[in-house]
Amino acid sequence: MLALGNWGVCVFETLIAFLTENAVVLGAVGSIVFLIGWAFGIIKAPFKRDKPVALAPDTIQQIAQQQSKNGAALTTAEFIRVRRELKADIEAELARAPDAEKDQLRARIAELERQIADPEPALEEAKARIADLEARLERLGNEIGGDRLAEARAALEEGDYSIADDIFAEIEARAEMEVLNAARAAFGRGEIAGADVRWGDAAEHYAKAARLDPSYETLFKAGYFLSRAGRYAEAISEAEKLVVFAKDAFGQRHEKTATSLNSFAEILYAMGRYEEAEPLYREALEIKREVLGAGHPDTATSLNNLAGLLRATGRFEEAEPLYQEALEIKREVLDARHPDTAAILNNLAGLLRRMGRHEEAEPLYREALKIKRKVLGAGHPDTATGLNNLAGLLSATGRFEEAEPLCREALEIKREVLGARHPDTATSLNNFAGLLHKTGRYEEAESLFREALESRREVLSAQHPDTATSLYTLAMLMEDTGRFEEAEPLFVEALSNLESALGAQHPQTQQVFANLERFRAARGGDAAV
Repeated sequence: MLALGNWGVCVFETLIAFLTENAVVLGAVGSIVFLIGWAFGIIKAPFKRDKPVALAPDTIQQIAQQQSKNGAALTTAEFIRVRRELKADIEAELARAPDAEKDQLRARIAELERQIADPEPALEEAKARIADLEARLERLGNEIGGDRLAEARAALEEGDYSIADDIFAEIEARAEMEVLNAARAAFGRGEIAGADVRWGDAAEHYAKAARLDPSYETLFKAGYFLSRAGRYAEAISEAEKLVVFAKDAFGQRHEKTATSLNSFAEILYAMGRYEEAEPLYREALEIKREVLGAGHPDTATSLNNLAGLLRATGRFEEAEPLYQEALEIKREVLDARHPDTAAILNNLAGLLRRMGRHEEAEPLYREALKIKRKVLGAGHPDTATGLNNLAGLLSATGRFEEAEPLCREALEIKREVLGARHPDTATSLNNFAGLLHKTGRYEEAESLFREALESRREVLSAQHPDTATSLYTLAMLMEDTGRFEEAEPLFVEALSNLESALGAQHPQTQQVFANLERFRAARGGDAAV
């Protein structure tokens, strides 16, 4: 192993003294970065294979003290300045990046815009994340060495996660046999990917952490992000393990058990398995009311989720009071601009729209969208969902010119951030196609309808209610363009799927049945199925 030698140590210690004495002129952070860059340039190569050599204890202490001082002094203004500089750097990188990398860079820019627009909660969130990552790095200190640890901490204080991510990646690679450390590293990478809105990457990292260390935290994160990435079959496996773990570790009537039940139910709901999801939602709500109280925000979340299932299964009158109760709790306990408040506003608006109460739904949709734009940023997938929902209402009330730019913006965001084969992207495709259909642009509409159908069959399965929606909307387009032989089998398949998934009495099933009956009657055929 290569050593610095007496001369190198002498120069090294001289530099420390010089930079410490001149910290006011050079700036503490600049001094440290220069020092680490110089030292690392000398010793980096041989330590790629061997264990890193830590700096002398007094040297590390000096660095840590200066970093601690700098981090503690971080103000909102400084936070905004750093974020703006980072945004400018990424925008410059975007201009020269290959197409394959541009989507992720745009997502990072959107996240930085969110933080700049609402810096106080973003600063607190960043401090919490940095503290968590620093703690994880500290626990891996023997694997890293004092110099790289100091460099990573300094970068984290400036909002730069790249060095920490590189370290976690290296630890993962060489510590596969050290299961606990590898799990911590994978979890850390999941935290970073989640913060960057890279849900597919986050799912990979958290799933690895759960395999290596199946704890409550790792299993929960793995299931959540696998679901957000549209990988439901894998998500449900993690959710099942989470429920078993929670009941064994915490007992049947614990809030974490309720959260695990709710997480499992959400994935079943996303897969269209409503009958299996409902008892889990109800059990979770019962536990939360008992353990946390009726006015707790987590109880409101369970109310919202159960209401969503009731809406999806056509029980609108049961769903409305649950949404109203959830919204009242969130508004009272949380900030009026909180994303959870926006989510319930959006869901209640969706219910009112389904009930034909468009005038009541519209202001709720607009309020939810305003919150999402401000808190999450213009390029966030949840903001795109808000755009999509408002566009749907405008389209339903004949305001196509207002709806179209919202549809386009929502679809662009979903494609850029989530990818072409994500279930949420398919929803935006289908909704935009519906608008084009209504405005007589049939060729454009057909292309988008077919893309959405293909994606849903691939990602959700052929029997999912959303797949049935794509079949039905494409069938209506075929009928309107006189392609009756193509329309009928689409109607039939959609009806069969909905009867299987939702039941014959569901409003959506009844709508498709009535249109198939009308279609056959108009062509002189048998209306029976």
